[in-house]
Amino acid sequence: MNPRTPERYRTLAISAARYVSRKFKIATPSRIGVILGTGWDVLPIERAQEIPLNKVHFLPKLQTQVEGHARALVYGFVEGMPVVALRGRYHLNESSHDQDLVDMVRLQTQLLIQLGARTVIVTSAVGSLKSEVRVGQVVVVTGLVQVFAPPLPLCAGEFCSPEDALDQTLQDTASSLSMSCRVSVRMGGHVMVRGPNFEGRKFDKTFLAMTGASVVGMSMLPEVAVCSLHRHEGVRALGLGFVTNDATEEHSHEENQRR
Repeated sequence: MNPRTPERYRTLAISAARYVSRKFKIATPSRIGVILGTGWDVLPIERAQEIPLNKVHFLPKLQTQVEGHARALVYGFVEGMPVVALRGRYHLNESSHDQDLVDMVRLQTQLLIQLGARTVIVTSAVGSLKSEVRVGQVVVVTGLVQVFAPPLPLCAGEFCSPEDALDQTLQDTASSLSMSCRVSVRMGGHVMVRGPNFEGRKFDKTFLAMTGASVVGMSMLPEVAVCSLHRHEGVRALGLGFVTNDATEEHSHEENQRR
């Protein structure tokens, strides 16, 4: 894809959305978009239609595979409401030099937005940085630490503040649902590291905790950053992190999926 400009990204996302809409015969735009991270693939979507992302026309054709990430776009209904979701996402840590991958990290979120999503729920597996944040809890993300993150899929001149896309009303709503969903919910900040290596338990977690964040992960920031580019269109984001490890136990991708 050349040149890589905001206009070019937008054109590709619009074209891809039109292709999906025709293929799925979507009559009602999906106001809700969901990005399902590791361990989150439990959304009860009814009348679901699904297509692998690398089969969506106008998007880069990538062959990278990561266990637990289906890389599929799903359209269907949740309690009668049309929803579009990503079952798995592409991560920046999958390559240090593949520009098509960087493009896809951006376009996968822009595709949801062009399909009508104005509320984008971004989920991921995360590690705890505080003793009171326990494995099995869900952290509603209230802010983003960006200083340790890799370069984001943004273009020159796209000055934005990603955490401004995190919506306070959505955060309050998610927190209030904890009792009815029987899930322990906390509010807290999220710090992104590139990965794919896990942060060290002995020293990294202590250092990262000094930022004030509650959890650490390898995604969420890029997707929220893309949402922030569309705030003028009414796009808002909600970040949810499922805590899969603490500062003492051994980390593994397999265990993150199981939990």
